[in-house]
Amino acid sequence: MKDDLLDRLARENGTVMLSDLHGYISRERICDAVEKIPPEDYTLEEWEEAAGYILGKKPPHFSTAQAARRYLCNCLRRF
Repeated sequence: MKDDLLDRLARENGTVMLSDLHGYISRERICDAVEKIPPEDYTLEEWEEAAGYILGKKPPHFSTAQAARRYLCNCLRRF
């Protein structure tokens, strides 16, 4: 059984608490973890959910998982 995307990101950043993805872990580290995950490993909906949760705002709707993944990284790198 594959991990939920948010659980995977938390685990790969050394925490079991999803809430740590909101600011206790550097955004650069989260983006590094995101970039290592192929977009096709998760559905478009999972990428959009992760972006919304991590960024704390509703993301736009995307047409592909790759676009949602790219948006998440772009937003993380801006801060």
